[in-house]
Amino acid sequence: MILGAFGDSFLFGSDLPDIQDHDSIVWHYSSKLTYPALIAKQLQLEYYCTALPAQGNKVIADDIIRAVCYHKDDMVYIINWSWIDRHEYLDLAGVGGAQGWNSTLPGSNTAQSNAYYKYFYSDIDAKLSNLMYINTALQVLLDNNCKFIMTYMDHLLFDKQWHCTSSIDYLQNRIQKYTTTYNGKTFLEWSRENQYPESKSWHPLELAHEEAAEYWLPKVSTLLNTNVKEDYLHAFI
Repeated sequence: MILGAFGDSFLFGSDLPDIQDHDSIVWHYSSKLTYPALIAKQLQLEYYCTALPAQGNKVIADDIIRAVCYHKDDMVYIINWSWIDRHEYLDLAGVGGAQGWNSTLPGSNTAQSNAYYKYFYSDIDAKLSNLMYINTALQVLLDNNCKFIMTYMDHLLFDKQWHCTSSIDYLQNRIQKYTTTYNGKTFLEWSRENQYPESKSWHPLELAHEEAAEYWLPKVSTLLNTNVKEDYLHAFI
């Protein structure tokens, strides 16, 4: 059995001590000190991680679907969905760096970012698009009887006060019952509530990941020890 981690910098392990500087050729290897990696080590599972800094939900969903196509239900999927205002595009010419997926982030002050947030971004589009990405990945996981834990960073995903059309409301209701939290909080909020050390760029450090590993270990063990989907889903809802 494999334990897979899918998300952005929080599951990649940015600012943890075993991560190299971004100028290094090996910076893209994820940390072995994140809570999914620690759980995999404790349970003696093979560890697989596609999380990368600044990654948005489109590529996270793509990573999950690709993993399911290859590993199917031989993997426990640990997923942390990112903020909905991230936008990804294929940079085929390498204008923004290497060819491939590039992320556009608020405040990054690039030509692409400035144009996107000035002319194209809206909360309703971001909500709908991100919920559709997540719902697609969720359906693939369910279709293949995969075991998974889904958390998220952005409460706007499930906000119903603003920009909540009937389609968005439907997707929120469908997805939310499959997501779980740290007693109602995101990983970052939970880490701050417990006053765990974090880096200047808002990344929880070793103690937070060690405690998060203890938090999720019983739930991962439950997933591993049951073949009845309803049983393990009720453990997280």
